[in-house]
Amino acid sequence: MKGYLQENLVEGFRKSPFRAPLKAWALVPFYAVISLTVGLNSGLLRFELISAELVFLLPLTLFIFPALLEEAFFRGVLIPRQIIERGRWQVVIAIAWSTLLFVLWHPLNAVTFNSSAMPTFLDPAFLLIVAILGVTCGYGYVVSKSIWVPVLIHWATVVVWVFFLGGRNLVLEL
Repeated sequence: MKGYLQENLVEGFRKSPFRAPLKAWALVPFYAVISLTVGLNSGLLRFELISAELVFLLPLTLFIFPALLEEAFFRGVLIPRQIIERGRWQVVIAIAWSTLLFVLWHPLNAVTFNSSAMPTFLDPAFLLIVAILGVTCGYGYVVSKSIWVPVLIHWATVVVWVFFLGGRNLVLEL
């Protein structure tokens, strides 16, 4: 297990996202369009600027949780860094598995740790957006072999959601 974590997490953290091939970011525009369409049409997302006392702390806080910690586990632990060498079907299975667990984590998180998040984390539109984010982050990780690619994608998503699209400031509610 130590060797696996060394290969995935440590090496994944050592690889710069700025050296990632451009195709590692290829799903981001599709994710953005689909999530905005689903979110705006469902009422989950609305154009609204954040108003919070500790707003200056949020980018760093959101970077650590959810982006860094969730991506380290759902991509860095659950998807082997070298999975692409095992073939296309192994890649699809690994991304699907990590995405499924990523989606299931959100309602579990609400039920277990943050009941105020329950209306959002049980919303089918939210869970669809989370699933598409999981696939986007998984693909970015597999192609780049850098954990920083999905961390940045996840972090940018949450920052935009919380700061500009009416996302609840769940971190400061804990």
